[in-house]
Amino acid sequence: MSNISFSEFLPFSPKNLSAEKFSLEDEVYLSDNGNVVFHWADFYETCELIKNSVYARPEVKADFSLREKSLNKLKLISVWIKSLKKVHQTTMYDLYEQAVQSRFNFSNSLGLNGDAQVSFISSTGPFKKMAITDCFNKEIYKDFVLISLLRDKLPRRDYRLRLKSKVLFQYGNDFSKSSLMGLEQLTMNGMLFSVDSEEYSNFISKQTDLKVLIDSSTLKSSLGKNLTELNQFLSQFAFNLFYSSRYEDSILCQLKDFSVQTSFDFYQNRKIYLFISYDKLSGQPGFDVGMIKDFVVHTKELIRQTYNLDQDLKLA
Repeated sequence: MSNISFSEFLPFSPKNLSAEKFSLEDEVYLSDNGNVVFHWADFYETCELIKNSVYARPEVKADFSLREKSLNKLKLISVWIKSLKKVHQTTMYDLYEQAVQSRFNFSNSLGLNGDAQVSFISSTGPFKKMAITDCFNKEIYKDFVLISLLRDKLPRRDYRLRLKSKVLFQYGNDFSKSSLMGLEQLTMNGMLFSVDSEEYSNFISKQTDLKVLIDSSTLKSSLGKNLTELNQFLSQFAFNLFYSSRYEDSILCQLKDFSVQTSFDFYQNRKIYLFISYDKLSGQPGFDVGMIKDFVVHTKELIRQTYNLDQDLKLA
């Protein structure tokens, strides 16, 4: 347990009375069906506001303390991980911390998705072959992220939106083959997609050029709307938000321009995540790729208005 007091943790009083309205569970739905969601952890300015809220509201401070105490109890749960050369002793707390901070370093074979020999009994076993992340609980993992952000143990990110959407990718000779990919996030710098790991390995990884189709009319119609209007507009789409099959909505990109990474999720979907920056995209004539970022910037301003954020907050 850290010895840092709350006065050291939050050495200032709230700059903004709106901090009194928010909680550790705070998020904003930009569509009632939950397909476009902003969470306070996804923007450095709202991270600072929630940190202020912990200081301003006793009930939020109590919630924070309770979650932190629960996490610290994980230090009492010993775990033994067997590699080819030795048995590593650690705790569930350390495993969560390393996962959250992407610091798995027992050996090259003990990554997030790799199987390991794990025992919760002793250094002599019995051991069970499993992925380390099978030991994790989704809610505990989420609390680790939130507490780490508020304790300044994780870098705070620039603004991003979380999405539940499928968009069309085209590839192959003359782009004759197509696939649905998840559009997971829109950020200030680019887009994050997801695809099944087998599909990526068998097909997409062998490509040079790809096309992604994004519905330009939905993007254009979203600009200029206030939060209520945008919510009503986006809520009419189910899981086809930004989906398009129109040639004029296709954006050319090269596989080498994607940052490719594996990750884990708690539904065992085994996804590959693909991130590409906006400046690597080339739209068809008449498609303004900058409109995608314009949409993100517009929603960012709506979120700042919702939280009544000061203009002078700086990136931590």
